[in-house]
Amino acid sequence: MQDNANNVIDVRLADALGAYFNGVTLQKTVGDCAILSGVRKQNGAPVSIYTPSFNVARDDDILAEIGKAFATYEKLGNPRLQATERLLTSRAFKKSPALAVLACPIPVFDEAFDTLSLDARLGLFDGVLEGLAALHDAGLVHGNLSPDVIRRETDGGVARLTELTFSGDRSTTVTNQPPAYQSRHVINTTQPRPEDDVHAAGMLGYRLLLGPDGPAIALTGAPAEPEAIVAAILGEPHEAPTAEVLFPEGHEKGEQITRLLARMTGRLSSAAPYSTAGAARKAFQTVLCGRPTAPDVTATPTERANTVNVPVPPSGEVVPKKLILAMSAGFLLSTAAACYLYLENGRLTEQRDMVIARYQSETARFAAVDAARQDLRLADRMIAVAQASGAMEAASASKKSLEAAQAALALADEEMPDTPDAAVEHAAAAKSHAETTLIQLTQAEDIAHAAKSAATDAWQEASRAVTSGDQEFATLEEVAQTADAHLSEGRFEIAAQVWSDARTGFHALTQASQAKAEAARDRVSAADSEGVTAGSILAVTYTKRAEASFKGGHYSEAAALFDAALAALLAERSEVAEDTQTTEAKTVTIGDDADAMKAALRLCRDAAPIDASHCPTERPSGEAARQLDLRPYTLDATEVSVGAFRAFVEDTGYVTVAEANGRVMALTSSGEARLISGDYSWATPTGAGSAADDAAPVTNIALADAQAFCAWAGGRLPTEAEWETAARGGTQTAFPWGPWSADAAVWRGAPDPSRRLPNAVTEAAGASMGGHQGLAGNAREWVMGAEGAVLKGGSWNTANPADLRISARLVVPDNAPGVDFGFRCARDEEVWK
Repeated sequence: MQDNANNVIDVRLADALGAYFNGVTLQKTVGDCAILSGVRKQNGAPVSIYTPSFNVARDDDILAEIGKAFATYEKLGNPRLQATERLLTSRAFKKSPALAVLACPIPVFDEAFDTLSLDARLGLFDGVLEGLAALHDAGLVHGNLSPDVIRRETDGGVARLTELTFSGDRSTTVTNQPPAYQSRHVINTTQPRPEDDVHAAGMLGYRLLLGPDGPAIALTGAPAEPEAIVAAILGEPHEAPTAEVLFPEGHEKGEQITRLLARMTGRLSSAAPYSTAGAARKAFQTVLCGRPTAPDVTATPTERANTVNVPVPPSGEVVPKKLILAMSAGFLLSTAAACYLYLENGRLTEQRDMVIARYQSETARFAAVDAARQDLRLADRMIAVAQASGAMEAASASKKSLEAAQAALALADEEMPDTPDAAVEHAAAAKSHAETTLIQLTQAEDIAHAAKSAATDAWQEASRAVTSGDQEFATLEEVAQTADAHLSEGRFEIAAQVWSDARTGFHALTQASQAKAEAARDRVSAADSEGVTAGSILAVTYTKRAEASFKGGHYSEAAALFDAALAALLAERSEVAEDTQTTEAKTVTIGDDADAMKAALRLCRDAAPIDASHCPTERPSGEAARQLDLRPYTLDATEVSVGAFRAFVEDTGYVTVAEANGRVMALTSSGEARLISGDYSWATPTGAGSAADDAAPVTNIALADAQAFCAWAGGRLPTEAEWETAARGGTQTAFPWGPWSADAAVWRGAPDPSRRLPNAVTEAAGASMGGHQGLAGNAREWVMGAEGAVLKGGSWNTANPADLRISARLVVPDNAPGVDFGFRCARDEEVWK
């Protein structure tokens, strides 16, 4: 079975799930888990089954973390989440945990969704926040929220959150979340957090209110394609939609809901985004339910304190006339007395004010002079600090202000003894200029450090972009060193300018290096190979490394790798052109006649270290004698060693098929091919934890791996005719060394136990007449047959001695890697040697 990322699911896991469920089928991959569908055998309930995908199946730590997450989810039981049907904890699932939840096949966001009332849609929003809050409180993250994952078990059922990303708390691929619901953090790191769930929920809110294009409108102001949406997320934030946009018909809570969604999506400048769904839901429920409001008070405390309560006669009462006359007479007398006293007091007040004014004038004068003296003392100290700090050398502005402060200070000192009033203005000017000097000194230093920081960033970019020893880069580094000297000596303005020049140079160098890499990439694209060949395989390897280097800013390295990819393609074309030329050819016979093939059958029964019942009753028809033409060539004397293949990998960054797929082929004693897993590769030949001997033949090799190496080494894989011709060495013997001998090769039946496991390629024995080591035994070797690739020569794992014959051959499905599959290379020659 394969998931939607073309990852194979372990057959043993499928068998274990078959004990509980019928019709187990792969649906998709989300995070580090594959989601399968099936039907519970016991009760017929349709289920969705989470289980770690093949990509992480060999990482025990990640499997353990996913298992803990499954156990945590199983205990939640929240109605807004998929109900747990069964947590599989039997022995069969110890290393591949599985969680079965009840399937939710019915989408909530169907064609009729947008016809629902606003209250119904807001109710769904509250339910989504409730489900997310339950996950966050348990330490889990959904990580994949969008309308597509909100579904029901049955028609009219509760809306539930489905398709969680169980990713072992690490970076992962959020497989199905549309870009409009991803936050900047998720796009940059692929590691969802609770706040990213809140962000996605906020975008869901815009979907609820504005329809299917709601998130795009919220991000860009209009419906947009995914590329434009991603650009908007990574660029400057677009202004969040207003209440008028979200609620065109008005809503009593419109403004509050608008602010809530803006905060959830990180676009409310006055408040940080919510860190969990629980906090967002609490705020949403507060908006819906309202808060008690304080009474509206229109008068200030001062106004209330100054309010006078004037008594008012009770309604209907009349004041007596005598009382009115008496009150009028008293008023006239008191007014006359008040007028006299007012005039007399006015004269006294005028005299008093004149005395006070003179006193205040003198006091102000004395205070101004005293303040001037204080200003002079302060200015003197600040000027001394500025001089000691190098204000004269720091910048032209600070030098000018310091000179002005010194001049004003000198004038104030000169005028203070005789004309202190005149000294006041110059003292204030001296203080002001001194303050400006210190400010400008600090600003100049800050500007210099900022220029250094910018230049350092540009230096780091350029150091990645160019190769070591680049002369232009070295010259710019010397310029930067002079800027450092100016900075340390306090010449801030000059240092800033030199740093700025260095930054410009570093940036130009980076751009030039980037342009060279882009041109090299274009040349590779223009020369792209047709079909899968040795040169194209090697070119793809170089190109992948080049793209990774380019992405990391290592432009010169990327250009060199792109050039290497181009060279691999052009070399292949050169070889094709050479093949079309007329060369001296000769006809050879390969394979065995009927008598030799019958002898091969007898040899298995007579000499194999296995039960005769496992011996074949006939040899493959492909071993029959046939004639082929050969052109001049040479064949490597030994198989490719682990050390040689290691050099190839280190030079190219090549990843073998076994490393990419996690599985290799092994042959049983009866010749049956089986796929096995367990971290088998060229570097770990016997599985996880093993180490390869550099002298041993490289194994766990697929056809594509062998082709890529030979192309890198300047050769190619031999043809079957070339391999057999070299093995026979001009003779007609069945084995490279001559007649059958049990101790002549490295194979399973060797009398010496040390010859039953791989030997160094230079000590593989079984030498042919031409001096080739290990053509029979040690490692099977990839060659190109007339109908496709085959394996020749048998190996240390061969139990049938007849499979060590020169004519013996093995065909494997998909040219896959095998535990004993190796190779050697051939090269074209102009003449026969």
